[in-house]
Amino acid sequence: MSAVSRTMAYVRYAWALRSYLRETVTPESGREVIRVRLQNREQNFLSLMKRAVYDYPSSPYLPMLQWAGCEYGDLERMVHSDGLEPALRRLCEAGVFLTIEESKGKRQVVRGGRSLPFRTDHLNNPLLVSGIQAGSSGSRSAGTATTLNLDRTAYHAACNAVSFSAHGMRGRPTLLWNPILPSAAGLAILLQLCKMGSPPERWFSPVAAAAIRPSLSKRLATLYVVHAGRLFGSRIPSPEYVSGEEIHVIAECLRDVLKRGQGCVISCSPSSAARLSTVARAAGMDLSGVTFMTSGEPLTPAKDNDIRSAGAGAMNLYAFAEGGVVGLGCAGEKSVCDDVHFMEGSQALIQRRRETSFGGGPVDAFLFTSLFHRTAKVQLNVESGDFGVHETRDCGCELCAAGLRRHLHTIRSFDKLTGEGMTFVGTDLVRIIEEVLPLRFGGASTDYQMVETEDAASQTRVDVVVSPDVGIVDEAELVRVILSELGKGGETNRMMAEVWRQGRVLRVKRETPHLTREASSCPSTSCGRGRTERCTVTWSALSGFEWAILDRESADDRPQTRPDSTGVCRYCGEYCARVFPPRACLL
Repeated sequence: MSAVSRTMAYVRYAWALRSYLRETVTPESGREVIRVRLQNREQNFLSLMKRAVYDYPSSPYLPMLQWAGCEYGDLERMVHSDGLEPALRRLCEAGVFLTIEESKGKRQVVRGGRSLPFRTDHLNNPLLVSGIQAGSSGSRSAGTATTLNLDRTAYHAACNAVSFSAHGMRGRPTLLWNPILPSAAGLAILLQLCKMGSPPERWFSPVAAAAIRPSLSKRLATLYVVHAGRLFGSRIPSPEYVSGEEIHVIAECLRDVLKRGQGCVISCSPSSAARLSTVARAAGMDLSGVTFMTSGEPLTPAKDNDIRSAGAGAMNLYAFAEGGVVGLGCAGEKSVCDDVHFMEGSQALIQRRRETSFGGGPVDAFLFTSLFHRTAKVQLNVESGDFGVHETRDCGCELCAAGLRRHLHTIRSFDKLTGEGMTFVGTDLVRIIEEVLPLRFGGASTDYQMVETEDAASQTRVDVVVSPDVGIVDEAELVRVILSELGKGGETNRMMAEVWRQGRVLRVKRETPHLTREASSCPSTSCGRGRTERCTVTWSALSGFEWAILDRESADDRPQTRPDSTGVCRYCGEYCARVFPPRACLL
């Protein structure tokens, strides 16, 4: 986007912000929004495909649809006769889809021997005329630019109003503990809370602007939203930088809020929520009436337990940059803590069986399709890089009563590692492991590995496993080199690397890299709760990173039955580790 175009977009955004803040959404209006969007799913999909794909020559989907012999009239008849999801499955089988590698521009799009010239900005919604530019992950590249549009934010706020009512959170004071731009998370949730009539009392950012050096346009965008919002009557706080060592600042703020007897809602990552709960519990604080609205990484049983042991609760969100919020935490009957209601009024979802990028067996990947004309990216069967359980059931909560009966849970990633809510894609980690580290510190690519796990404090960590064969290694320098490489590619990557640095996400472990399939033996390892008893390591072929599943050996020295595909350790009841890249092992 040119400077003139960006300036005009911000002017239009400024004009729209006043109208956006003038009216608040309620659970009643939110239920009506959900009802109308569910009622018009098929028509909304066809309208978006007509305007943003068939009438848009630069759309990457248009050649794929033509190769599949699907003109707009064919698509319309197929949707009306078969239904939306069956039509999407037929398109997927005909080659109309994008893998996560293709959508990120990391692999050429080839169908039936024909290649498709592709740029990631061709996925931008041509129907959007205003918005604030934000970014997603994509180290060693510019990442994925997305537009923070007020129409879409208002829709998410309407749905969230119903969710707040379902969880008994309506009317509570709110605190925001999310990064500033270029991350879209903080500003998007800030604007949603304002639309719901609950602007946060404080906005804590885990990264400082000086550390990530955001562009002038993003610095001005944040300042504009804060000060214009105040001018238009909304009490919007300025972001305050609070480092990982200053969590007591947030704890003291929470203590003051709770003295008013109204409870509190805190938006943050699951790791941050677990850390604050641990600090509060150690200080003798009772967090009854506190609900953490978590996003950015999986809400695991260990983190959920830490939160609840302090008296608080957690409402999980499932979101990604290109699709926005696509899942709202269930408040009804559920068997897993990360159960969310799929927002099927703005997205369609099918699953596609695929091999993972780095070996390790097939997964049923999520493929999303846009139904909302104000979506940041137009998606037509596009992988998010995640997989999990997708089911339809009645849970008894208000979201279900509003018509959202489809659930997602046990959501995990097959192409990236996440810590402190910040995600780096696997293809970039491959380059660091196989090229950068051996060249800088010696050894071969097989001497290095990254393992996502939870420590004894339920904090998500990424262990950098270095073989003893490499010899003496300056561990602090190794971490610095990795963070430096992850921070390349733009302000978004600098921001994410800074969050990892402050959160001390990376830890060096000197041991032989874990074996997965096709090797003669497996080492002992520790599970997600820090247990180190010797176990037989079996492996569930869930992802390119491989979930490490630990089983104790039975009395006759034979492994127990292999666990199911939920990624849960039978020994400690928690998920254990995602290992990257997987090594081969014979089991």
